[in-house]
Amino acid sequence: VACSWLGLSLVLPPTGMSKADIDALVAKIGDKKEGQAALEGLGQTAADKGTPAEPFLVAAFDKVLEATGDKSKNVVEAAIAAAKAILDMASPFAVDSLMPAFLTGLGVKAKPTQKVATLNIVAALAEKHPKSVGYVLVTLAMPVAELTCDIKKEVKEAATACMTAICNCTGNKDLEPFLPFVVKAAQSIDSTHACVEK
Repeated sequence: VACSWLGLSLVLPPTGMSKADIDALVAKIGDKKEGQAALEGLGQTAADKGTPAEPFLVAAFDKVLEATGDKSKNVVEAAIAAAKAILDMASPFAVDSLMPAFLTGLGVKAKPTQKVATLNIVAALAEKHPKSVGYVLVTLAMPVAELTCDIKKEVKEAATACMTAICNCTGNKDLEPFLPFVVKAAQSIDSTHACVEK
């Protein structure tokens, strides 16, 4: 692998896909004509290249996740598939680098489709890498909990499922019997009092 430092080109074995090639695909995500194909290309790169492409695909993850808020259903589906492909090959140690993209996707400015996609991806990540998600649980819990009260039904349902998944990442077996009450408490202030009593 050649080094990109000092102006040298970084090439990923074995096909010669470079960081510049990945950057070129990322640049096309916002293009109405080429966005879907670019996302499909990124997903394919994640599946085919794996670990050698990981640093560049993780760096592009925010753009991929942002595309889940696109108006085109085909672009949204391609973005979700690309995001899943990136997470499938990403190291559990990449979670910290992915957090800004997750927090943006869970934020108030995110579109409903982006929120649902982000929640589903975080829930899947929690099942695949519970220790890594447990490490960032303090940062993730509040944005996810807030979405359990969202006015959009699909967002609320995805947030409840995600909250359940991330709560299972505490690493504390003694808390497990109480986790359903914690999830319910996040959904309503009325449920909070019952949770405290448990």
